[in-house]
Amino acid sequence: MSAPSSTSAAAVHPCMHRPGFGPEELTDNEVAWMEFLRMISNGRDPRPTLRRVQLLRRVCRKF
Repeated sequence: MSAPSSTSAAAVHPCMHRPGFGPEELTDNEVAWMEFLRMISNGRDPRPTLRRVQLLRRVCRKF
């Protein structure tokens, strides 16, 4: 029996809103990123403006 892949049924979550690209399901890591973004936005749903994307990219480059 082979080990489950990162996209196995146990490691994916149904996507409530399907993006216009990519897979129809989210992996555990993608869900964790979404939870992180919700934490840093204090539960708000801010639009991804150019400035916000640039700031997040700048922060992520430091790791």
